[in-house]
Amino acid sequence: MTGTNWKNVNNWHWVEKNCLPWAKEYFTEKLTGAATEKGDVKVSIDEVRDVTGDVDLNQRKGKIITIFDVVLVLGWKGEGYGTTASGKIDIPEYMHDTEVEDIVFDISLDSPNAEREKIKDVVRLELTKVLREKMTPFAKDLVEAHVKDVFIAPEEMKGHPVLKQYQPKPPAPAQTTATSTAPSTKGGLTSIKQSIDFSASPADIYETLLDKQRVQAWTRGKAEIGREVGSTFNLFDGNITGIIVELVPNKKIVQKWRLKTWPAGHHSTVEMEFVEGSDKTTLKVTQSDVPASEKDMTEKNWQNYYWNSIKATFGFGGR
Repeated sequence: MTGTNWKNVNNWHWVEKNCLPWAKEYFTEKLTGAATEKGDVKVSIDEVRDVTGDVDLNQRKGKIITIFDVVLVLGWKGEGYGTTASGKIDIPEYMHDTEVEDIVFDISLDSPNAEREKIKDVVRLELTKVLREKMTPFAKDLVEAHVKDVFIAPEEMKGHPVLKQYQPKPPAPAQTTATSTAPSTKGGLTSIKQSIDFSASPADIYETLLDKQRVQAWTRGKAEIGREVGSTFNLFDGNITGIIVELVPNKKIVQKWRLKTWPAGHHSTVEMEFVEGSDKTTLKVTQSDVPASEKDMTEKNWQNYYWNSIKATFGFGGR
């Protein structure tokens, strides 16, 4: 895409990639062989027979958008109760806005009898749980596999013409005193605590918060961030800045963090702790030294501009 970067300066224009061929390979690889058992009954997916529909990755104004609506047909087999069984699973609709627990599985049985119906029940009650788990990361994996084809990182713009109105503004001179309209700490300082569930591993969330390319995807713009203790970060056109204070890979991030509108020189401390669960990661966030007058707005901004955006961009939606 580098050769045509000048045509899509600052990722302004709509860019779309058809990812259905990739999706067919993805589901075939992920779902074939999926298996479980209950008692003496063993069931598994022996083939992905068909994947049809639309799978597109889009970019507009720096925003990465996943749009998909697919129909899947799977073949299953099982054994137990002294016999074998086989059949088909139809997934009539799997869309970008479908919650994984809402996926519908229509299960049919070849040559039914009483024993085979019992095997089919294990498919319905147990194998579908495995399928849901394997389908959960699809949106995230779709973005990771194809984001470079639709999103141009700012550093790749070098050497290409940039429209004047989109040139970065020089940093504003440092203020020595807070202006009369800036929030004051005179009303006191307070703390914010949030707990956010993501359908992703701690490593995925850790990378999403520190990897520059990923950060630029969910902030929808240019971002500066590093992985070294003592390095600075700059997000949302300078509205959020700070310093990395402590890093424990996949476990903890500590930052000195401030909003541009806060009194000059005042930083809060943000500690993010990653707690791994059986099917999710819980991110526990504690932010101290927040100007009391800014607490409500800061809480909303975390939710809207960080957590909701990350979930929408990478498909990390927690339950």
